[in-house]
Amino acid sequence: MSLTVILSFVVTTIISACLIPLINKAAMQLGIVAHMNKRTIHTHEIARLGGYAIYISSLIGSVLFLKTDHQINAILIAGFIIFMVGLYDDVHDLSPKVKLIFEIIAAVIVIVYGEIYIKGFVYFPNDAITIFSGIVTLFWIVGITNAINLIDGLDGLAAGISIIVLVTISVTSILAGRSDIASLALVLAGSILGFLFFNFHPAKIFLGDCGALYIGFMIAVISLLGFGYNASAFFTLGAPVIVLMVPIMDTLIAIIRRKVHHKKFSEADRGHLHHNLMFKLKLGQKKSVLILYLVTFLFSLTSYLYYFDPVTGTILFIGLMIMFEIFIEVTDMISRKYKPVLTILNIFVRSDKLPKIRFLEKYRVKRTVRQAKRDHIIIIGCLLAMIAGLMYFVMPEGPEQPQKAEIVEIPYEKTGDTELLNNIYGRLYQSYMDGDDEEECQLVAAYFACDYYTLKDQGNEIGGLSYIYESLRGNFTQYAESSFYARKSEYEDLEVTRYNIISYSPSKVVIDGLEDNRYYNVLISLTFNETVADFDANVNITVVEDQNRYYVCGVDNA
Repeated sequence: MSLTVILSFVVTTIISACLIPLINKAAMQLGIVAHMNKRTIHTHEIARLGGYAIYISSLIGSVLFLKTDHQINAILIAGFIIFMVGLYDDVHDLSPKVKLIFEIIAAVIVIVYGEIYIKGFVYFPNDAITIFSGIVTLFWIVGITNAINLIDGLDGLAAGISIIVLVTISVTSILAGRSDIASLALVLAGSILGFLFFNFHPAKIFLGDCGALYIGFMIAVISLLGFGYNASAFFTLGAPVIVLMVPIMDTLIAIIRRKVHHKKFSEADRGHLHHNLMFKLKLGQKKSVLILYLVTFLFSLTSYLYYFDPVTGTILFIGLMIMFEIFIEVTDMISRKYKPVLTILNIFVRSDKLPKIRFLEKYRVKRTVRQAKRDHIIIIGCLLAMIAGLMYFVMPEGPEQPQKAEIVEIPYEKTGDTELLNNIYGRLYQSYMDGDDEEECQLVAAYFACDYYTLKDQGNEIGGLSYIYESLRGNFTQYAESSFYARKSEYEDLEVTRYNIISYSPSKVVIDGLEDNRYYNVLISLTFNETVADFDANVNITVVEDQNRYYVCGVDNA
């Protein structure tokens, strides 16, 4: 993890922590406070403008540490809309319908202008993919925005869970070579941490809707960026869901609970996860919050483990979901009658404290010992079959998948043989097959950069030359031999060991004959196996799209 990424977290934490006392004082003087009612837990009026400090500090952090492109611009514009809607709601109450309209507008800006949407629907026709992805992304953004707002019921709860989620996204982004997304996630995480110092029990200031909605919206959007650059469909669609499982499950259960009890979804109650921990299990605020921190961490760990070991990740996820379901049934979160797992469990433990199946109890009275053993064998067999079936669908495809490379050719040549280049090429192949143009473009730039700047075992060749646009290869070869490759004798064992994509944005560069084509700048940070004197490790690669593939047409720092 680079120093810049770490600084983005530390600096925004300090800025946010310094702003909170000032904003707290101003909010109290203006009367923007959380008033007591029958649902509230706090015993006195508390300022509810903590989100203002988070927004300002994250905005300053974005200016200091992020390189703007159309995606960052879209996120900042949409984030401003969400923040202002929340701020207005903190001062003057807004109806849920009005807030929903502005949330949809902000989401559309991110999807259309920012071109940020869920990828991975490879089994749909091309025309349907864009529409379906857009609809699912819209529901995702609006849903997570409100989910974070719903769990903001105890001191430090929403803020702490958000920090865990954002740190997980940043770690995953670093693994995918996207330090720009890691910086974006940590800028927000640092801003929230500065606020959390004053929000943990007993809270001196609350988030308010301006903070809860803004954090939820930003997490929804950043999660799409942070998990969307892996070939696995699990990481495109599943990982954000798993990391955000606590707010997602709390929201879904609230919808079902209010539907069962014939209440409006907008009608608040005390049936949320944190309320059940605090009141029904009598754990108090601190313990309830810390338990939900732990649960969020375990779900985050699940998505992280799946990246390296799908079996372990899947087993942990199934175990957590079973425990989650048992908690829901024990605390009557949905209703007193909803207890399917406890009812099944009672088949084995036969406890009077657990729900029973009436006709099964009558059957048990009549059955013999032999019949009882037979029934247990059948039930265990059914459970094992269910687990095996679930593992089959969740587990990734076996080793037969790479055989596609023998059948389908892609327009990119594998020119290097280092571990890093093999990894990039594998992802490049998959992104081309999936039609993921954005990732394909970035991986073309990454493969070229890592191959070109690796001098080891190059002989008289220029690394990555086949990725240069054909009409430019001659001039580029001459330029390379007179610049970076003139140092080959000095650094004959030089090898790129790691890379990070710092930014990705449209380019204004145009070459003759391709005036109407699309161009992109990919800024990449390189790490070598030895120190290279007088060399800037940040390299800007310009890529052009032509005839269903991408070519490198410009290299700054060659």
